[in-house]
Amino acid sequence: MTEHLSAKRIVVVEDDGLTSQSLRDYFKDHNAVLTYPSAEALLERPQDLNQIDLFIIDYRLPGMDGVELFEKLKLENANARFICISGEISMDLASRINEIGFDALILKPFDFAILEQNIASLTEA
Repeated sequence: MTEHLSAKRIVVVEDDGLTSQSLRDYFKDHNAVLTYPSAEALLERPQDLNQIDLFIIDYRLPGMDGVELFEKLKLENANARFICISGEISMDLASRINEIGFDALILKPFDFAILEQNIASLTEA
């Protein structure tokens, strides 16, 4: 893992337990990683939203979807980077994600090297 991905505060919102745990395990040695199974679970803990560097948000979540969550978080987390992850990719989805302001869209299942490259390029910008 590059040094651009160290000492970051990362929030993962993913309802698939295996994907969520994989992300946590991958980043936890060098970062503070908080995981939530839904948008509502995260929003119930506003104290966890202080100084977040990176949000990794699943597009399809139970209840509030990833786009709705992004719209709630973006204004109060203007310095954070946002990555949308999705098991389905279409031109419409990619266009929508780009239009509303996500920094990246990554297809699941993802290669961690590709995810890391995306994060490194976002944190360098």
